[in-house]
Amino acid sequence: MVDKWSVKPTLAEKLIDILHFMSDKSQITTEELVQNFDFAPTTVKRYLRQLTEFGYLEALGGNKNRRYKLKEIKPPKDSKA
Repeated sequence: MVDKWSVKPTLAEKLIDILHFMSDKSQITTEELVQNFDFAPTTVKRYLRQLTEFGYLEALGGNKNRRYKLKEIKPPKDSKA
């Protein structure tokens, strides 16, 4: 059985591509990803939902006006920078 945190390698590559694409943008919409990656809208929504569940993205706004932004990753308190 596969739990929700297990991701196939090909899916992981697509999710990483989305994160790289977003790295220089403050926010992004589903439509922007559809245009840039040539994925179906339902596929993009699924990927964005997964990235949000995994803690990489934060969803902003309602369903029609939803935008996504990268979450800030804070280092653990006991790490030395």
